[in-house]
Amino acid sequence: MFLKTVYVIFQFDTEDFVTPETDDVLLDLTQILDKFGVRASFCIVGEKARELERRGRLDVISALRKHDIAYQSDLHSVHPIISEYLADEDWDEGVKKVIKHESSGLEDITRIFSVKPSAFIQPGGSWAPQVSYAMMTLDVPVYADGIFEGEPVWFCNNLCLRAPFSFPEHSKIDDLASIKERFDKLYNSKREGAGLIVIFSHPCMFITETFWDTANFTGGMNTPKERYVTPVLRTGEAYTESLRVFEEFLRYILGYQNVSVVTFREVRSLYREPKERMLSLDQVLSLARDAASVNDWQIVDGKSISPAELLRVLVECIVNYLCKGVEPGFIYVRPTLGPTSKPCILPTGKRVKIADPLKLSRQAIEFVEEYGRIPPAITIEDVTFGPSDLLEATAKAVVYYSGFRQLPSRVEIGDVSDLPVVVQRWNLSERIKSQWGWAILPQGFTSSKIEELTMWQAWTVRPAILHT
Repeated sequence: MFLKTVYVIFQFDTEDFVTPETDDVLLDLTQILDKFGVRASFCIVGEKARELERRGRLDVISALRKHDIAYQSDLHSVHPIISEYLADEDWDEGVKKVIKHESSGLEDITRIFSVKPSAFIQPGGSWAPQVSYAMMTLDVPVYADGIFEGEPVWFCNNLCLRAPFSFPEHSKIDDLASIKERFDKLYNSKREGAGLIVIFSHPCMFITETFWDTANFTGGMNTPKERYVTPVLRTGEAYTESLRVFEEFLRYILGYQNVSVVTFREVRSLYREPKERMLSLDQVLSLARDAASVNDWQIVDGKSISPAELLRVLVECIVNYLCKGVEPGFIYVRPTLGPTSKPCILPTGKRVKIADPLKLSRQAIEFVEEYGRIPPAITIEDVTFGPSDLLEATAKAVVYYSGFRQLPSRVEIGDVSDLPVVVQRWNLSERIKSQWGWAILPQGFTSSKIEELTMWQAWTVRPAILHT
């Protein structure tokens, strides 16, 4: 018997602003959910919300207000989509562009549904790392889909996750057994403890044969609004059968005693963190021992620490305390971005001696405190060091202090990887490239800038800890 709760989110990507018939699907789905007393997260495109308002569908708006409202961009597939308008932007200008492009959609969703969206859901393969950070600054505390895992992580200080389970909108009664089996497999993977399962579907696809945007925006095409092509509708019988499958699937999930259906609005509290994360000196020393040989996130006493945060902790510990012969009672862990411009990388396999780790730390802390991100490079005596060198050098300096109660005059580096281990663990390069396969993007679309920025912000990735 499970001792802990498995949390389930129903994520409905509410996109189609082209096909009026999809509005009624939302009524039918909310009626099913309401019948079981279940709240789902409806992830609404700004233009879809405005179309509901223009069509006078106050009945749909009222029904959706009983559920959680999330946000799936202002215009979804209308070009330029997010990846296109950020393809060549650096970090800071990219964040500004996201805020400029998405603020009006957020405002409309808030106005129409009388609530601020609980999450941002990435439209299709339109990935760019600045979006997660921009949404956090806009007080949208969860980012869903993109390059992430089913279990939440922190990325750029925002809680990020990806739905691992897709409900087939064209399902038939004969498909119900296999759908249940797929859910059972995910559910059983949580046997050793609590966990989260996000189930996503597209309400429009219950009633349409194809996606609304395929005929209008594929491959970079922008069909004028007055010439929008609406998809072919499914038969009434097929639509009714698929809704029945969903209802039976929902009934099946609720039959599990330890399943709790939640929304994106609640998930942030499930993975809540203390207002202030603090580390004792002994904990800092323990983290430093690992960081001296590996560039990775770490977990200590139920607190997860990203490589960027750990680097900041180490330089603060050295500069503010250890160099003065003072041992801190605790050190705060502060949200910190990775480098936002190309970091320096020493030649592979080269071992380098740093003559003054304290001087290195002082330069680093000045940069971090001014910009809230780790520096891409620090130059000491005509030698330029990157962030992985800083992490290794400061970690080894702190480890040395733990043995000799003084900082070393020099440290040797060359053991720590240039990028955090999560880059290999997730095969991050391939995950990013897979985003460019979205049919809505222009054929052959790539963005080396988006790929680079994502890799650099891998310094911010750390597991989210579930609190029950």
